[in-house]
Amino acid sequence: MGAAVGSSIIGGEEAPEGKWPWLVYLDIVTDSGKRKWHCSGTILNEMWVLTAGRCWDDELWTRWDRTGVWIGTHDLDMPSKRYMKVDRIQRSRDFKPEGKGFVNDIALIKLNKTLNFFKEGAKVKLPTDDDTFDASSECWIAGWGGDSKSEPTTARVLQQAKISILPQERCNSLFPNTMEQRNVMCAGDAKGQKSACDGDYGDPLMCRRGNDFVQVGIMSFGTPDGCNKPDGPSIYTRVSSYMGFIKAYINIR
Repeated sequence: MGAAVGSSIIGGEEAPEGKWPWLVYLDIVTDSGKRKWHCSGTILNEMWVLTAGRCWDDELWTRWDRTGVWIGTHDLDMPSKRYMKVDRIQRSRDFKPEGKGFVNDIALIKLNKTLNFFKEGAKVKLPTDDDTFDASSECWIAGWGGDSKSEPTTARVLQQAKISILPQERCNSLFPNTMEQRNVMCAGDAKGQKSACDGDYGDPLMCRRGNDFVQVGIMSFGTPDGCNKPDGPSIYTRVSSYMGFIKAYINIR
């Protein structure tokens, strides 16, 4: 469990700097002090970040001092606007591995200091009860996954890709065990040319609502048969199913 060293946004392109200001880079370090993996997350408010629960194994998710949050990152070789330490991590109590994936794959990170949105990042918008997103919606993923299909690597510059939400019926047929839950969704590219893949854990799936983008999903895991194959989408935690969990810990206005 926990994210792999490499990551991949298949068919990704370099994102314009500042396009996704709520995106953060999570650096998760082992007890030896060696960087082992990373995840992405999104800023919810001045104190909280949203990401995937699988980013930590059972030991590390309680070792909050081993996770750092980079705010305002675009190029990993350039300075970020701010590096934040973690006060605590709250993973869903119902999180668990199941089959080749995970269920209730969601976590909240509480920062040890308050963000200043005049200087650092922005809040991501979350879905409301009135929102409906489907295959016709304009949706994007973003993160620091490379664009290699054969050997995933960490990209140094923020990547993005435009993908589509798959109809629930199609997801049910591709993931007959996982998709019985109503708490997940899948998205990708019909030709298999664009997709998040294993290693892109925590990447947000964001869909357009008017002039804004709403985070509808959190990247959880890729299809076992390969993310770069036709009908090889990735599974996302459905954010709307966890609004109660999120609001229980933070105050979203």
